Amino acid sequence: AISEASFTDSITIGNAKALSLGHAVTADPPDIDSIHFNPAGLTRLKGRQFFLKGIVGVFSTEMELGEYGDYTQDIIDYYGARYEDYRDADGNLTHNKRPYEEYVYDEALNSKSKSEGGPTIMLPGGMVDLPIGAGVSGGASYSPPGSRFTFGTNVYAPLMNGFHRSDDDPGRFAQQRVAFTVITYFSPTVAYEFSDELSVGASVNFNYAGMGMQLPIREPHEAIFFLGDPWIQKNFCDENGEVLEADDPNNGFGLKIDLCTEVPPYTQYAELNFEVDQNIVLGYNLGLLWRPQPWLSLGLSYNSALDVEMDGEFYWPVLDPFKTFLINFQSSPGWDEIVGTLGYLGVQLPTADDFREDAEGPMTVSYEVPQRWNAGLSIQITPKWKYNVDVRWTEWSAFSTFNLDFGVDVPLLMWGGLADEVGTGGKNGITPNSVKYQLSLQDVTYWGMGTEYQYTDRLALRAGYEKRPSAVPDDAPNAFIPMNDGDLISVGLGYDFSEERHIDLAIGYFKSETHFPACSANLGNSCDPANVVYPVYMGQDITTKVEFILFELSYQQHF
Repeated sequence: AISEASFTDSITIGNAKALSLGHAVTADPPDIDSIHFNPAGLTRLKGRQFFLKGIVGVFSTEMELGEYGDYTQDIIDYYGARYEDYRDADGNLTHNKRPYEEYVYDEALNSKSKSEGGPTIMLPGGMVDLPIGAGVSGGASYSPPGSRFTFGTNVYAPLMNGFHRSDDDPGRFAQQRVAFTVITYFSPTVAYEFSDELSVGASVNFNYAGMGMQLPIREPHEAIFFLGDPWIQKNFCDENGEVLEADDPNNGFGLKIDLCTEVPPYTQYAELNFEVDQNIVLGYNLGLLWRPQPWLSLGLSYNSALDVEMDGEFYWPVLDPFKTFLINFQSSPGWDEIVGTLGYLGVQLPTADDFREDAEGPMTVSYEVPQRWNAGLSIQITPKWKYNVDVRWTEWSAFSTFNLDFGVDVPLLMWGGLADEVGTGGKNGITPNSVKYQLSLQDVTYWGMGTEYQYTDRLALRAGYEKRPSAVPDDAPNAFIPMNDGDLISVGLGYDFSEERHIDLAIGYFKSETHFPACSANLGNSCDPANVVYPVYMGQDITTKVEFILFELSYQQHF
């Protein structure tokens, strides 16, 4: 997917206490990661302290590609019957045609796809496929003796996800490699304790943002089936598959147009590759922590939106046989005149020369990482039992549009823009050098809860649960977002050592499974012939599943 709904919101922060409590920590902020969850909680850190965090994740992204629905099967059957017109009196195929079952072979039919190894992440220098999902980060805090102020900074990843598939994986047409990264590498924070009951805090965050993608492209649109229909081929091509002259009596239109290169509908047409990043993206966090009673704490925090505008390079080759088809078609007599005439009307189409060279050049990708509000309470039910609950709202609707701006005109986008204008009135925002990729997400409110049992003076045991609903609305399903409604279950512990040292350990398990019946997802398996973005598994049943197990360790020590 170009992204994952509910995405990795807070999951990749790497704080063991937060994970073990279902991330219900707005009113019980955890050590240095208070900077993210509630900066006011930094006032609970006294003296000088440093923090180290480690996270290891085992991730799996699966896609089950099933049978065709009636729409696609009817198309295949219809053109299969028409295909018999290619047979001569001896039953042999003419016009250089292969057997129909080879022509419509689909490697993705009744197949399974699974990501390989660990996650793929975007870092300065490019995408990296990790063998396992693992990372280390940390931070430090300081509260001068007798002061009501606490200062700190932290390194964490508010958004990080990605995966990679093998070269022959049938799911690669829904992204073979993809990575989203937002890393907060410097977060100067100040928190102030007005009283024993009330604290506030604020941080300014310096972030790195990166995105990379490798996307093999195919488009099994009915128009491709139509190009291979005998009515087209017999009017423009002879029995050897060569273009007919305009004055040939078998040429039904009196035009010499080369449509004779066979393009099977399920072949790969192109591959989009790009890597973009931005070294400085500014954001901020605000927080308030109020303890009206010794047994009750209330928390409120805000994470600002991030306006991301990343620059980099793209490479977008068109592959055979589609490349040869386009070059031959656009080398037909009169094509340049057609291009020139349409150009006067404001319709920009490519020439054959445009396809002879692979499209490449500078690229900019812009989007908005959504803002988030968090509210929580922490209740000390008994001296040993504590219960936390959080409610969070994230404006995922702001994350709905990705603006992909190419520094040069891309020949495929010239055709795509025309098809989009004719089919949808330009709804998909395709121009010769840009695409407005629409995700159509919705804002999400979700909740988490956790409990802590103080087993001994040194040992605390924890358990948590988080309900993570999808940001994909029911009326706009998206098969390229594999992470939808899911549940996060976690357990953990905290232990105090001597000499003011402390560790937290946690393990969490998450699973999300979604079924997309044939023709149900605009991005994925749409059957709308006007939709050219992006029915890569047109009319096919799809089931996606995302699972991961997280192991997290946090260590803090005074110095």
